[in-house]
Amino acid sequence: MKKELRAEALKRRNEIPLTEREEKSRRITAHILQSEAYQNAKHIFTFVSMGSEVETRDILAQAWKDGKMVAVPKTEKGRVMYFLPIQSFADLKEGRFGVMEPLGKKEDAVVPEKNDLFLVPGALFDRKMNRIGYGGGYYDTYFEKYEGYEKIGLSFASQVQTAAIPTEKTDIPLDNIVTENGWMGGRKHE
Repeated sequence: MKKELRAEALKRRNEIPLTEREEKSRRITAHILQSEAYQNAKHIFTFVSMGSEVETRDILAQAWKDGKMVAVPKTEKGRVMYFLPIQSFADLKEGRFGVMEPLGKKEDAVVPEKNDLFLVPGALFDRKMNRIGYGGGYYDTYFEKYEGYEKIGLSFASQVQTAAIPTEKTDIPLDNIVTENGWMGGRKHE
C-alpha cells in the first residue's frame, strides 16, 4: 500500500511545472525564515533538495548569512544516517542515491537539540503529521535514536492528503508540516 501511495505521490509531484514548484518553494522558504522556530534556532538540520522536492538551498544560504550552523545528512547501509555541519555548498558531493551529501567524517556528526530546526523531506504527508518517505527508513530510524526536537516536514500542499496514511509501529510522526499555504500541525510558528 505504501509503495503504491509513494509512487503516485512522486508522480504527481514530478508533474508540477518547474516554475510553479519554484514559486511554491519560495513561499515555503519565506514561511520558514519568518518563523519563530527559525529565528530561535542556532542550528538548522536540513536535507539538500533534489529533483522535484521543495527547494532548500535558499534556506541554507540564509542560515549561513544569519550565522547559524547548518547540518545535512549523510547515509550509510543499514539505515544509518548522521548529520554533518557544512559551511557552503562546496562542502557537498554527490553520494548514494544521487543525493548531495557532506564531505565530512562520521566522527564530526552533530545531533539536534531542543530548539534546533529540523527539516524533513517526504513523498506524501497527512494531516496527522504522518509521512511516507522514499522507502529507506533512514529518518524514522534517526527519529527513534535521537529525540526531543521539533521535526518539520517540507511539502507542497498537493502532497498533503486528508485521508490518513497507513502507519506501522516504526513510523514516527512529524510535529509540523510547512507548505506554500503556511504551517500545519502541532505548534504554530507564524
